[in-house]
Amino acid sequence: MTSSLRLAFTLALFGSVASAQTGVLDQSNAFPPPPPIQTASFNGSASSLEWQQEVRCGLTGVLEGFSLFLNGSAGSTMDVRVRVGAGWNTGPIAFQGVATKTNSNFNEVVFIDCSSAGIALNANDVFVIEIQGNNTGGSFLGSYIAPPAAPSYPNFLYLGPNATGCFADCGWRMSFETYMLANVPPTAYCTAGTTTNGCNASMSANNQPSVSFANSCTINVANVEGQRTGIMFYGLQALPQAWCPGGVGSSFLCVKPPTQRSFPQTSGGTNATCTGSLALDWNAFQQATPGALGTPWSAGDKVYVQAWFRDPGACRTTSLSNGLELTYRP
Repeated sequence: MTSSLRLAFTLALFGSVASAQTGVLDQSNAFPPPPPIQTASFNGSASSLEWQQEVRCGLTGVLEGFSLFLNGSAGSTMDVRVRVGAGWNTGPIAFQGVATKTNSNFNEVVFIDCSSAGIALNANDVFVIEIQGNNTGGSFLGSYIAPPAAPSYPNFLYLGPNATGCFADCGWRMSFETYMLANVPPTAYCTAGTTTNGCNASMSANNQPSVSFANSCTINVANVEGQRTGIMFYGLQALPQAWCPGGVGSSFLCVKPPTQRSFPQTSGGTNATCTGSLALDWNAFQQATPGALGTPWSAGDKVYVQAWFRDPGACRTTSLSNGLELTYRP
């Protein structure tokens, strides 16, 4: 192995990944690998070297980003890119950013957020994480096991700029973790209060919201007391907290202040029954209130929504629905 590749083995156990991501962990070749697989350090400094780790998706969704396990000099940088398709990949760059080593510690975990690129992938799609140095003393960590033993991750690592096959004897891998903004539907949480007429108002939405308004997002509340005035309101954190003091009543406040209210509306239906409902076009509301709480939104941001409506026989003369957690998509 040539010295310019600066491949080295390290046999000690080091720190684990910080959990700062909002997406779902999809693919992982975390550092350090389990024995008997050995640890490796790769040259991420030389600008003449272009590394590509092929990754196969397990989930359908939007690529939120990926964690890299860095070594090297404090302040060193590496250009990082994503290209969709198998390695060696010379196709269009879907995302480009910079990984920076902020300290001199071994195994610094750096998360590269590429959610703004909106890279939509299906399960079993492949893409490559590409690293190219800037001659600043950077390196990144990975693993090695001699073939024919099974590697720590099934897809190959490549070294370019003109790779014709996997790197060296094909036993080498980059360490990484990928996170997907998976196509998980909006999630109900918390507990709806029971109204004077036995109604339990239930929230749902047809889609997750989109930063670019790429799809509709209509929030619905069913089983509301008929012919009552109500609103929906939202915040940036969840609770629960008893709505009425002293344990009176059954409603819970499911959204932590500060909160933002929507416009008042009437539930319709028939009085003294559970035939009322409320609805909110989330896109239209956001466009009508550009300075509202939480704006501007970014992919991965979460919103917690709840409905409030009049119920004269209840404590505080009101009842509350359960809560609904929404997660912004690109």
